[in-house]
Amino acid sequence: MIKKSENGGKPSYRIQAVERALDILDCFTFENKEFGLFEIAEKTGLNKTTVKRMLVNLAQRKYVQQDPRTKKYRLGMRLFELGGIVFSSFSLRKAAAHFMDLLQKETKSTVLLGAMMEEQLVYIDKREGNGMIRISSEIGWRRPFHYGMLGMILSAYLDPPEVKLLLKKYPLEAYTPRSITDKERFKDRLEEIRKQGYVIEVGEAVEGVIGIAAPIRNYTRNVIAALGIAVPAGEGISQDGTDDLARRVKETCNKISAELGSGG
Repeated sequence: MIKKSENGGKPSYRIQAVERALDILDCFTFENKEFGLFEIAEKTGLNKTTVKRMLVNLAQRKYVQQDPRTKKYRLGMRLFELGGIVFSSFSLRKAAAHFMDLLQKETKSTVLLGAMMEEQLVYIDKREGNGMIRISSEIGWRRPFHYGMLGMILSAYLDPPEVKLLLKKYPLEAYTPRSITDKERFKDRLEEIRKQGYVIEVGEAVEGVIGIAAPIRNYTRNVIAALGIAVPAGEGISQDGTDDLARRVKETCNKISAELGSGG
C-alpha cells in the first residue's frame, strides 16, 4: 500500500502485514507485559484470526513467547537481543565521541567507528577529514564483514571456525587491485593483525587511501568494535609517519576501551 505523506512530500510505503505485527508489539509496555489473544485483538482492533496468525509467526521468530500455563503472550528474547545491540551501539558512540574528535583534530583524517552486527560490518560513527578525499562510509551503512581496515580488525578477533563459515557465506571480493581475495592470505593477514594489535592497509578497500585501525574492547576484554583513520596515500607519508599514526590510533582505542571498562 502506498500512502501520500501528510506534508505533501514523498509517498510513504506501507505494508499492512508489517504494520499489524508492529501494532501487536506496541501493545506491550512496562506496565502491561502480558496479554491474551482476545486482549490483543481488542487493543489493536484486529480480528482474532489475524492476531492469532500474527502471533504464531512472531513466536516462531522469537519476537513474542507464550506462557504455556496462562496462554498469555509476552515479548520474546529476540527483541532483548536487538535491544542489546542498540544499547551497545549507543554506549560505544558515547564512549568514543570525545576521543574520535581528538584523533580527527590531531591527524586531520577521516575517523571511522564500526562493529559487527548480524554478520556484517556496520558503521556506527564517523568524523570527516579535512582533505579533499571523502570516504563513502556513512553512519548506518553495512559492508561485508571482511571489508577494509575495520572489517579486518573485527575478523581477526573472531574464532577461526567462525571466520571460515563466514567466508563461505560472504566470499572475499576485489574492491581494488590490491584487495586480498585468497582465503589463506586473508587468514595469514588476520594472524598478523592479532600479533601486532593493529592493521595498516594501503589501497585495499579504496584506491589512494591508507587505512589504519585497531580494536576496541569492553569490560570483558572482548573486541566489540574497531576504530580507524583513512589517510590519502598521495600525501607521501613516510614509514615513520605511518607508524606514528598507528600508535595514535592504538592509544585512542585503548582510551575508549578504558571508558568501556576494559582493564587495559
